[in-house]
Amino acid sequence: MLNLYEKYHSKKEYTSVGLFREIRKKFNPEMILYPGCYVHITPSLIFPDVVYVDSFRNTQKFYESSQVKEFIEKNKEYSEKTNLKFYHQDYNKDIPENLESFDVIISQYGGFVGKAVKKYLKKGGILVCNNSHGDASMASMDPEYELIAIYNRRTDEKFGISSKGLKEYVIPKKKVKITKESLEKAMKGTSYTKSSSGYIFRKK
Repeated sequence: MLNLYEKYHSKKEYTSVGLFREIRKKFNPEMILYPGCYVHITPSLIFPDVVYVDSFRNTQKFYESSQVKEFIEKNKEYSEKTNLKFYHQDYNKDIPENLESFDVIISQYGGFVGKAVKKYLKKGGILVCNNSHGDASMASMDPEYELIAIYNRRTDEKFGISSKGLKEYVIPKKKVKITKESLEKAMKGTSYTKSSSGYIFRKK
């Protein structure tokens, strides 16, 4: 089963390991929630406590695989015990976890994750998302989220996080009215005058 992770992430040099290292360094979070994760297990190499949620076929077998668990144990960058949970379900439905119990929600190409699972994020917790399917655009319109940083990928091992000039990253290129409904229909992020690899929002 590990071949799926190799196929979609490690062989493409797109594990985003550098991003999660920077998140650990800057925010030092404990509990991580990753809805729409598919087989992207990189967070478990950096953080001991990660909850994954995905409804795609074969994902249950992937996360239960001894080969995958051995890979994590061999490559993890912490000494604590690995606590990995996986829920094979639609993340839009209730997840059997306590509300406001996570420090970080990860959203990478998974749809409107930030909107769907916001209730599980602690106040002061962060949403780490990109804008591929519009999640960053949706979060930027949500009064409960505040943009506190952007991140840029230089290489798979090297990401930079910055809090400078944040307003420039949410100015639409075209003067068109953008609504939550139009984002949901398009399933595509707004094109901004200044782009980044991803965005970090804090829940107020």
